[in-house]
Amino acid sequence: MSPSPDPSPRPPAASPPWNPATKIVVGVSVLVALGALLVAFRGFIGPLVLALMLAYLMHPVAQAFSRLTHLSWRAAVTVVYLFLAAAVLALLAAGGFALVQQAEGLYGVVQDFLLTDLPHWLQYLSTHTYAFGPWVLDLRQYDFNALNQQLLASVQPLIGQLGALVSRLAASTLQVLGWLAFIWLISYFLLAESGRVSANLVTIRIPGYQQDLERMGQELGRIWNAFLRGQLTVAVIAMAWAWLWLTIVGAPMTLVLASLAAAARFVPYVGPLMLYTMTAVAILFQPSAAWGLQPWQMALVTVGGMFAGDNVIDNFVTPRILGEALGVHPAAVLVTALVGAKLLGVLGLLFAAPTLASLRLFAHYIMRKMFDQDPWADWQTVPPYSLTSSLVGWLRRLYRRLRAVRS
Repeated sequence: MSPSPDPSPRPPAASPPWNPATKIVVGVSVLVALGALLVAFRGFIGPLVLALMLAYLMHPVAQAFSRLTHLSWRAAVTVVYLFLAAAVLALLAAGGFALVQQAEGLYGVVQDFLLTDLPHWLQYLSTHTYAFGPWVLDLRQYDFNALNQQLLASVQPLIGQLGALVSRLAASTLQVLGWLAFIWLISYFLLAESGRVSANLVTIRIPGYQQDLERMGQELGRIWNAFLRGQLTVAVIAMAWAWLWLTIVGAPMTLVLASLAAAARFVPYVGPLMLYTMTAVAILFQPSAAWGLQPWQMALVTVGGMFAGDNVIDNFVTPRILGEALGVHPAAVLVTALVGAKLLGVLGLLFAAPTLASLRLFAHYIMRKMFDQDPWADWQTVPPYSLTSSLVGWLRRLYRRLRAVRS
């Protein structure tokens, strides 16, 4: 008589764990595959990063619009992105072609100055002596020709790259619009499918390290939030001030110089210096100066006003918006920007500060874990930047001061 089968279902067999050798092989294979994909599709890295950052920036806007209008999340995101597309197209139609033309004009002026006028000036200086009271400065003893050759050898590659960039912008309008549409679409679908919670954009779970991952995500979010919303706010303020001042003094190429003023906020020391130099060169070589001033006087007035405005922004605006949120030294940011520009181009230049702050966070975590210490015990968290809170606080302080003046 055969035994009756066991009616109770058997529990599924547990998945066997991988041994260390298998884990190493799989881990190395994944890293090699990711590296190959990055190399093969490196042209898409920049637009994908920009799409992710655009989704991050638009998230609070879509969330506020959804709450205000009681629309569904997808409908609110759709309306916000349609409005964003209309605004970008309007800006391109109003000033895009003028910006390209002014960029070509500024490039031509700077190129003529560096390759033609500057060598003549140096040659003129090398044949004269200058007396300042009892002191006599004899420039004939210096080899300005060798200095000029070294300067040209250093500057010509940069001039060639700038010329190629301006030419691409002028000749590939459809390509630029195509990349903008690609960034817009990826960002839209990324945000529309992520839901109301911004943390859903990226989710990583590692057993045993979930608390560390959550804290790391909070700190990285604070760093990039301070940069994306805080630094961009400062750059827009700097651009608005530069455009207003350049318009008041009647300087040429106001749109492109104002755009350079915004870009200069991302590169400490070198960025403002290059901006002032280009502004002075553009004014010195214009046919006539405004306000009845000589070109060199106009250049001093214009650069002086921009310098004063930058100091006001650095001392009063930036500390209130950014504070110590990034916690990195400007000199270190400058070095990182130079390295990033060499590796990743414009993106590496613009995102040097948050990248350095993120690397500082990773290094702190690794060093503390290497010595079996709590990585968050001595880590000081700075409150995240909020544009709304900053504006409300500024308006409140302004209101109190006005009431104090009246009373």
